[in-house]
This record gives sequence, structure tokens and C-alpha cells, in this order.
Amino acid sequence: MTGIIFAAGIGSRLKPFTDSHPKALAPVAGVPLLLRVAQKLCRAGVGRLIVNTHHFPEQIHACIAASDYAQMTDFSDEQPVLLDTGGALALIARENAAFRELPDDEPVIVHNADIYTDFDITEMVRCHISAGADATILVDPRRESTRHFLFDADRRLRGWENVTKDATRPEGLDKSCLVPAAFGGVHVISAGTIRRISAEQPDVIEPLSITDWYIDNCGSTSIVGYTPSAPFRWHDIGTTEKLKAANDALSGLL
Repeated sequence: MTGIIFAAGIGSRLKPFTDSHPKALAPVAGVPLLLRVAQKLCRAGVGRLIVNTHHFPEQIHACIAASDYAQMTDFSDEQPVLLDTGGALALIARENAAFRELPDDEPVIVHNADIYTDFDITEMVRCHISAGADATILVDPRRESTRHFLFDADRRLRGWENVTKDATRPEGLDKSCLVPAAFGGVHVISAGTIRRISAEQPDVIEPLSITDWYIDNCGSTSIVGYTPSAPFRWHDIGTTEKLKAANDALSGLL
């Protein structure tokens, strides 16, 4: 299997660390989170990693080069334009030679580098395959958030809402029978779906959010929500406060 780690983010909310480091190298219990994510994916059966870079890319390269993942990692360079998550996938589909060899139904694990999780991702892959989904996304209906994906009784994505702004997409969506759930930054996406995202982009790839693509295409694409069957830890380290909370919670456990 192939794993993609989104590590290009600037991390403006994680200053002053990100004034001189990429966000993906923020340490959690003494280890850069990028390496914790790489370890998680490899334990799930990933044999090839693709890491996108933009902010202090040389530090990302050096970190991987000094790790156990050096020989199995390719990089996708997003200089000079940061392409966001959907644009990052489009670029990988076009330019990564190993990715081009994947069959369309091959599941690809995609993981944000600023998210720590400890659920069994192999279960998520199995659910993706058994559902015949185009994309399966980690969600938690119990986690508080102002923004939610909205799912039907079959766990199919039907829309999105921003509670604070009282905004819903698609406009006019009837939410009465839908279940809201917060997105967790982990996906299993078929290689063919990633190629479709790329094919829809212009010759010069433009920034695109994968969540926007999901919302815009949920009527014609099988996008399924996945919540682990067992309790799991989840931490977003996108701000200094959240990074501290993750370290306080996980120090001594990892």
C-alpha cells in the first residue's frame, strides 16, 4: 500500500515554532509528529510513503533521511505555490512515478501530519474495501466542532455545515435525517479517485481543499464516514495550546 502524508502546511497558528521549523516536525512526546504518522502508516502495511513539502522543505528531507523511512519515501515539492490538500493529491497523481503504477481500486492512506491518532487504521482500510467506497474518511460524531460533515443512515456523505455561520452545503440540504460528525484528518482514497481529482484540475494545478471536493462531489461519489469501533486518542497539534495538550496527555504513554 501507499501512504501520503500532508506535511506542507505553514502552521501560522503554531508560531513561534513554525517561524523556523515546518509544522510537521513539532515534537509529540519527544518525537516529530511526522515520524509518528510514518510509523503508524507502516504498521498498517504501507510500503511506500509520499510526503508533500513547502515550508522549510529541507528540514522535512533531513528528518526523513535520518529515519528508518528514508528508502521508502518520495517527496512532492510544492514550491512556490502551496496547493492545499486536494491540489497536493492532484500533483502527486501527475508527477509521482510509483503512484502512476497503482491500479484504480488500490486503497491509498492519506494522513495529515498535524494529527496524532492511535486507532487501528487497518480496520479503516478493510471497511473502505468492503464498502466499495471511492473515499473513506475518519469522523467522530462525539467530538465537538463548529463544522461537521453530514451523513445518511448508510454512512454516505451528503453535505456539510458550519454551525457558527448557520451555513449548509449543498444549499437547501435537508439536515433533519442526517448525522453530523467532525472530520479527523485521515482518509483512505482509491487511487482512481485521486486520479479523477487530478484530471479535473487545469494544466497548472490550482490550490484545492479535499474537503471542498468531497462536499461538491458527494452526490456522485461514494464517500463514506468511518468511526473506529474501539475508543481512540485523537489530537490536533495545529496551535501551541493544542500541541501542549497533546504532549501533556501523551508523555509517558508513547
